[in-house]
Amino acid sequence: MKRHSTFVRFAAFSFVTLQLAAQAPTWLAKVDALLAERLAKPDAVGFSVGIAQRGEVLLSKGYGLAEAEFKAPANGATMFRIGSITKQFTAALMMRLVEQKKVTLDDGVATYVPDFPLQGKQVTLRMLLNHSSGIPSYTDVGEAWEKTNPLELSHQELLAFVAGKPFDFEPGTDWKYNNTGYYLLGMVLEKVHGVPFAQVVQDEIASPLHLGRTRYDSNGELIENRAQGYTMEKGKRSNDGLLGMSQPGAAGALLSTGEDLVRWSMALAGGKVVTAESFTQMTTSLVLPNGRDTGYGFGLMHGELAGQTIVHHGGGINGFTSMLLRVVEADLHVAVISNGERASAEKLSQAIVRAVLGVAAFVAKELPVPAKVREGFVGDFKFEAIGMTLAITSQGEKLRGLGKAEGQDAFDLLWQGGLEFRAAFDHEVKLVFTVDGKELTLHQGGGKFVGKRL
Repeated sequence: MKRHSTFVRFAAFSFVTLQLAAQAPTWLAKVDALLAERLAKPDAVGFSVGIAQRGEVLLSKGYGLAEAEFKAPANGATMFRIGSITKQFTAALMMRLVEQKKVTLDDGVATYVPDFPLQGKQVTLRMLLNHSSGIPSYTDVGEAWEKTNPLELSHQELLAFVAGKPFDFEPGTDWKYNNTGYYLLGMVLEKVHGVPFAQVVQDEIASPLHLGRTRYDSNGELIENRAQGYTMEKGKRSNDGLLGMSQPGAAGALLSTGEDLVRWSMALAGGKVVTAESFTQMTTSLVLPNGRDTGYGFGLMHGELAGQTIVHHGGGINGFTSMLLRVVEADLHVAVISNGERASAEKLSQAIVRAVLGVAAFVAKELPVPAKVREGFVGDFKFEAIGMTLAITSQGEKLRGLGKAEGQDAFDLLWQGGLEFRAAFDHEVKLVFTVDGKELTLHQGGGKFVGKRL
């Protein structure tokens, strides 16, 4: 809830043909070691991990604690909040309706949610799916929404945060990650199916695919073997902030496990959820009228990791982070869910992929940065699509970056020559300036985001 491009094959990597099941003793020890190392840090509590390849689940395991107060261990069946990974479930459910000819992607939203004010603009279901609607995201409105977080809100109460507010842009002309869009898609699903979104997920996905540990979360129900979420405050572990689970809706309210997620990923890619044509639509990134490739399809993104194409989506919700990715060439599926919201499931999933496939982590160069280069790139860059401003400053002979948001730490930029830098805290994070220094493209987590100098 809280958050890509051309598929390229790299034939030089022979590991794509390896059968990992036969090599499990080798890579499993590496994965266990990675988890042990991560759990030794204070912001980590527990993890649910799933690994699968070519139709076979190779690892389903819980690490650390599901609940810290009573030191209850996590196991393979412990359910964690998955946040925005929920969006690919929602997108697939919409594509099933398209296949059944109950809706079309170019249907207007007003057909199904007539009370939401579109201010005379034409917004389609397709635009909700690929984040090009321009409708403001309710999770971006700040304190007005945040102070209601503990409450269970009706559709009308939640949508009131953005109803009537100016659109971020004209529908179809730009891209901005948007939780309101997927919340509205959940309402469309409810209208067509005639039952709540939670029941649609159960009837259409969880039960048929035998995903027995995947369901809509609830603060009122007693749910066996469900993890508690945690954050960090003043350097100490604390319980996560309260969140009424009606609020994430179809944008981020599901619970699952690492095993269920990789089973879901295999089923989705393997034609057991939607047709091959529908899956192609889900994984084809939106290209904007100005030619910019957003890297985002319908609830799924593309990127690159270890020289391989990945299809992926992550999640961040109170107390939890998550990542589900598929390495296309190797048909490798990896899911990581963390019940410590400061313990990145994304970074851990990337480390697991490298360990399993036997690929060393990328190590950036650290070239001295000439004064002219430093002077040309200093400034504040606004990334509208992800609601972030990154300040680039010059300190000594280095450039440093600082995200202008609470809890962000400054970091060094490592110059690779030309217009490219890497983040010192994570060498996979790439920053590329334009020659005139007016734009900065951030490559992170498989996504590609353009920031404009303020």
